Amino acid sequence: MNTINADLAVLHSTCIAAALSQSLWQKSPVDMQERGMKRRSFLASALATSTLGRKAYAKSRILVLGTDVELKPFDFPQGGRYVGFDQDVFSEIARDLSVSYTVTPMDFGALMPALQTASIDAAISSIAITPERARAVDFSDPYYISTLGVLVRADNASIFTSSDLRKKSVAAITGTAGARWLKEHMPEADVTLFPQTSSMYLELQINRVDAIVHDKPNLAYYARTKGKGAVRLLMQPIGDPIPCGIAFPKGSPLRAPTNAALKAIRADGRYDKLNMAWFGQVPV
Repeated sequence: MNTINADLAVLHSTCIAAALSQSLWQKSPVDMQERGMKRRSFLASALATSTLGRKAYAKSRILVLGTDVELKPFDFPQGGRYVGFDQDVFSEIARDLSVSYTVTPMDFGALMPALQTASIDAAISSIAITPERARAVDFSDPYYISTLGVLVRADNASIFTSSDLRKKSVAAITGTAGARWLKEHMPEADVTLFPQTSSMYLELQINRVDAIVHDKPNLAYYARTKGKGAVRLLMQPIGDPIPCGIAFPKGSPLRAPTNAALKAIRADGRYDKLNMAWFGQVPV
């Protein structure tokens, strides 16, 4: 059974997102808390350790996966469906758990609030595991280690290292590791935060910002595709390695079986194949 109904995801994602927004607007905090508790209770009973229990759940309800679908090569639309490294990883997890799911596209900054109100069952979008986020949501074991990078226009003659960002205009995405790094390490920079990567790249193209700080794999993908010849990626990554995980509402029964599935995917070689397909290399 195909674990993702791609047509459903593309045709109904806008309606789902609108319904979620209306639901969050109309419900009181108590209503949302009760709703989240009921969802987690249902998941816990349905996701029994037996295969029969998982299959019964798969037939009764479709999981809702929140994703920022402007994060190439991790999550993006192509050919009427959502593709990317993240999407392939979650597809393999869902296959192992015998569950079906649909993708709800969201701005990155909306993922954490949606998880906290249990409006979605899980979120995957190269989400950095941080102590602050771990207090608000549950995370799977890391499935990817990312780094931050710096992207400038090809004709930029003043930025060659991260220290050159001081007193420059720099773009980042709201709520991301890049935004946090700039706040902590570049207080002199003029930082503009955007909800989506497309807006951020446009600002760089039309010379409204001098640089972008974001996940290096995403910047590298843009530099060799849509931005080829127009931008330059600094070779040296900045900051510390960033472990990324799949996020769940607090207390979600999906966390443990997801971790078990991740171990299986690594052990049988599927994880390495996905890395080769999307990044051209196997993690060291």
